[in-house]
Amino acid sequence: METLVLEHLAQVRETIAFFGRATRAHFVDKDEEKAAQFALETHKSEGKADDTRRDVEKSLISGALFAPARRQILELIERVDTLANAAESTLDYLLVQHVKIPVEMVEGLIEILGETLDLFEDVESAIRFLFTGPREKALECTERIEQREGKIDHIERRLTKQLFKLDLDLAAKLHVHGYIERLVRISDRAEDLADRIALVIAEQAI
Repeated sequence: METLVLEHLAQVRETIAFFGRATRAHFVDKDEEKAAQFALETHKSEGKADDTRRDVEKSLISGALFAPARRQILELIERVDTLANAAESTLDYLLVQHVKIPVEMVEGLIEILGETLDLFEDVESAIRFLFTGPREKALECTERIEQREGKIDHIERRLTKQLFKLDLDLAAKLHVHGYIERLVRISDRAEDLADRIALVIAEQAI
């Protein structure tokens, strides 16, 4: 079971990595062909993660573990999977809808992206420590996730204020704001996962 969970985690990591490359290709390299290729790889990795998640669910349903442990693992893997889903949908919103991001906002968005990618490293470490120990290390990772999520929220508020001061029509502002909301949703879901990991550790300590 642990092997399948970690395999799923690796595929979600790959999804997040391709999402990051596609986003940087779009904003930094201004290479839409490269962005589209990385977006395709993002979709493929997300699909593989979904397949592995279903394999884990089948194993759990077969009764490989006691009911409480099955519930905990199922909830964890579902929350991990939402990170890949959020990354994929954020990329689709940006590229498919051709969101026109004001140039003065790009730096802040890249800052959020960097924090999000770093945050996922803590997500991955937290889950590995959850299985292999020490559990204290897992909790340290969850604390860092919450701190990074707070920093991302701060950048989001700054960018939102900046956006609505720009000389753009309301429809354009709302289109850009929709992208910002989707981009930060990844860290929001990571924070939810961190809370769940901490709860699992607390439950198992009883």
